[in-house]
Amino acid sequence: MKATIIAHESPPSDASVEVHRFQFLLDDGTVAPLAETISLCTARVIVENLKDGNAFIKMLQAIVKAQPAEYDALVGQVFPDHYPISSDGGYRATRREHSNR
Repeated sequence: MKATIIAHESPPSDASVEVHRFQFLLDDGTVAPLAETISLCTARVIVENLKDGNAFIKMLQAIVKAQPAEYDALVGQVFPDHYPISSDGGYRATRREHSNR
């Protein structure tokens, strides 16, 4: 999977800074990319509670770490997953098999 930030929307001047919104695409390589939007506030909550480094979380971590002046520079950034590509072009999780033999 890969996540791509495709737009940043600033909040109205009278709104909280946490209302910054980011539009993004999630693409697993098997179906059409999924377009979604997330607020800075929601990104912060998810990053605080999920430490996995998949593409979606990597993207959210970048959003949360960025300063407000850097938000527009995030547009166009691509965040790859740590999972390998399978033979059919999609992504799959790796597993380590352990034997007690």
